[in-house]
Amino acid sequence: MITHRSADLDAYACGVAIKELLERLGLSVTLVTPEGVSQPVKSFLARNSIKYLENESCDPESAIAVLVDVSTLSQVNELRDFVRGRRLVVIDHHEIHNIKPDLAVIDPSATSCSEIAALLFKEVGIEPSAETAKLLIGGILSDSGRLSRARDLTFEALAWLLRISRVDYQELVSSMITEVTFSERMARVKGLLRMRVYRVDELLVCLSNVNAYESSLADTMLRAGCDLALVASEHDEEVRMVGRSSKRLQGMLSLADLFSELAQYFNGEGGGHATAAALSVRARIDVWTLLLKALERFESMVGKKAVRVMD
Repeated sequence: MITHRSADLDAYACGVAIKELLERLGLSVTLVTPEGVSQPVKSFLARNSIKYLENESCDPESAIAVLVDVSTLSQVNELRDFVRGRRLVVIDHHEIHNIKPDLAVIDPSATSCSEIAALLFKEVGIEPSAETAKLLIGGILSDSGRLSRARDLTFEALAWLLRISRVDYQELVSSMITEVTFSERMARVKGLLRMRVYRVDELLVCLSNVNAYESSLADTMLRAGCDLALVASEHDEEVRMVGRSSKRLQGMLSLADLFSELAQYFNGEGGGHATAAALSVRARIDVWTLLLKALERFESMVGKKAVRVMD
């Protein structure tokens, strides 16, 4: 069982849940989180007295690899070679790219992988443990934007999990509020200082680069008023980029399509949602070469030229 690197709460909760479900069905499962889990996950686990399951490597004897919340192989780092040599199962709420699973449980209409996991438990008639139910609630709330993107099935799954976990809902929501670390705040500030802004009519396209916390910076850029936030970073022999888009771009642009095109152009791996995507290129290229190429492809998709905002 493998999540994407630096697993967020949704990926980790779904990984733990699917591990429990498979073990209840008689299988032996190891959960691996490449590069560990994010700080918000560690905080959530500590505040809810949930033990952190951590494994750094996969069992070489495993015949099957299960990918959770992984839409492209770039998200599992060095484990991609392990994955390629085995039968593959994918559980995700994103459309997948450059992955050919033997079995796929994919529902892009679901708010989260945690929601899918909860529905799988219900489908087979097994209740998760109270601790796992609590984790799944956190995963659903985290990836659904505190239910702002919820569908009917989301509320059904949530009500079922609340009954099983017997958790105080308000306390659990409070446990998800974490103070941003100094290093993350510094990354945001540096990223904002480096930001280049372009205008297309009333749309604002913002580009920046940092060494870490790319997603955090992209989210901050959106809250600051950007309609499209693209953030690139260098990691040894790899260049990564994350993207976020506002509601104003819905129907005009799919980041999943944009990042898939860029992946083809740079011989990388990319994909995601219409409003959130990621790209990895295993080559030494300048981050601004990547960012400006993304801007060029955006201009082609919307059919208009962007003008840089200098003042």
